[in-house]
Amino acid sequence: MRLRFFNNHFNFLSGMMCAALSLFPLSGIAEDWVYTVRPGDNLWNITERHLKSMHYVSGLQKLNHIPNPYVIPPGTEIKIPIAWTKILHSASAQVISVQGAATLERRGEQSKPIQEGMQLQMGDAIKTENDAFVTIEFADRSHLRVQDNTLLQLENMQIYGDHGLVDTLIDVQKGRTENSVPKKTDNATRFRIKTPSAISSVRGTEFRVGTNEEAAITSSEVLAGNVEVSGKKRSVSVPGRFGTVTPQGGAPALPIKLLPPPDLSETARYYQALPLSIQVKPLAGASAYRAQIARDQAFENLWSEFTTASLPFRDGNMPDGVYWLRVRGIDRISLEGRDAVIPFGLNARPEIPFVIAPLPGGVSAPEKQEFKWTANPEASHYAVLIGQDSDFSQPIYFNPEIRDTSLSLIDSLAPGHYFWRIFSVSATEGAGPFSDAMAFRVPYPGPSLENTQLQENSLAFAWRAAAENQRFQAQFARDNEFTDILHDESTATPQLTIAKPDSGTYYLRIKTIEADGFQGPWGPAQEIDVPRGISYWFMLLMLLPLLVLI
Repeated sequence: MRLRFFNNHFNFLSGMMCAALSLFPLSGIAEDWVYTVRPGDNLWNITERHLKSMHYVSGLQKLNHIPNPYVIPPGTEIKIPIAWTKILHSASAQVISVQGAATLERRGEQSKPIQEGMQLQMGDAIKTENDAFVTIEFADRSHLRVQDNTLLQLENMQIYGDHGLVDTLIDVQKGRTENSVPKKTDNATRFRIKTPSAISSVRGTEFRVGTNEEAAITSSEVLAGNVEVSGKKRSVSVPGRFGTVTPQGGAPALPIKLLPPPDLSETARYYQALPLSIQVKPLAGASAYRAQIARDQAFENLWSEFTTASLPFRDGNMPDGVYWLRVRGIDRISLEGRDAVIPFGLNARPEIPFVIAPLPGGVSAPEKQEFKWTANPEASHYAVLIGQDSDFSQPIYFNPEIRDTSLSLIDSLAPGHYFWRIFSVSATEGAGPFSDAMAFRVPYPGPSLENTQLQENSLAFAWRAAAENQRFQAQFARDNEFTDILHDESTATPQLTIAKPDSGTYYLRIKTIEADGFQGPWGPAQEIDVPRGISYWFMLLMLLPLLVLI
């Protein structure tokens, strides 16, 4: 009799509990997690492992319309309200990458720099400075990438049931986050981002959340999956490749399609100079752009991030290496579009030394050409390449082991047009980038006299032309400094005739004028001796005594 009364009383209480649970507000029922039934599960052992009390068996059965609580097909998804679930313990998170200056604020402790591998606790606050980024991994393997100039708090990190649900709530007070929540893990996931104007709730998706303090709006951009964005007045479901904005104190706008990825087909994949100048084709509908550079394809190790309304992008100091570039357009309501991603390489160090001679478009010496540059403190040695074309397809000289800051060629180059380039080499960075191809000319040397004829009233000089269509400039002077020039003449033939000067020592120099008008250097000054002559009257006076004797 007592047993019957007890059973009846238990059934009555269970029914009353189910009725009470069925009256829970929709907001309470909506706060649930989806449990996937495994082989051997039934409502009794599920309730025992994950819920606060066995009294919830009937409520769980009714909520999920389960006909037989003892037999549930594996793979069935059932909803378990968070309010019914027991809290196992607080979860922790781990910092997996840090770039730049970021600080951790923990209750009861002094602020300290965030370091890779650091364990984070519920209640911790994270602040990133300009060009600073932090990537955090949670217990369910969700990733939160904290962008620069962001302040957020890990408001809730708890594990519910028997490790059945990992619940994470991030309070973003300012700035932006990029989030990746795995679709399926060993544990169920409830991941939420809260801002001053909206809450974004997800289960298995990739999305971005940003809050703009000046405009007092929250932007939510979904890349894959679905996100439930809630404001104070309503909620909207945002599918992949769509986004919404939520004003503070207002409702989320209807989702709109995100901008497509920018076209990076003409963006360089290799750079040899800093700052980077990254060319991107303009994207229709974009009022600005965001670019990110990372060390890895997953963009967990961000190096830099910047926004600009003009193209091309420019980025400053960074070490040589292989990077990944991610670019997206930003529309007129501040929603950021889909990403375009490419890898690129940078080899800008050690830097190219400053060239002294020959300068681009300059002239070298006609013989034993010399190349000079300034010292690079990072370089252990230098390499010089010389060719007759700008692509150096047929190099005529290459020396990769020059320890000095100059090079003198032992075998002179023939007169003509050439190109040269140089790069630095260091023990730590290896070979740096080549300089641009620098054009220079080796001129024809000033001609040397091959024939000189001293006649009674004239001097005649002749030399050999080295090439066709050359002209020559000749100067005849009293001194080898050519300050007292007696004759200056331009001639199209390799010869010169001048009036015979008085006896003495004179100097002649000649330079070549090439067919394109380029004037080569003066040849060496050549000394000309004009002997003293004997006049007719002097000869007559010398012969007069002989005539008298005769």
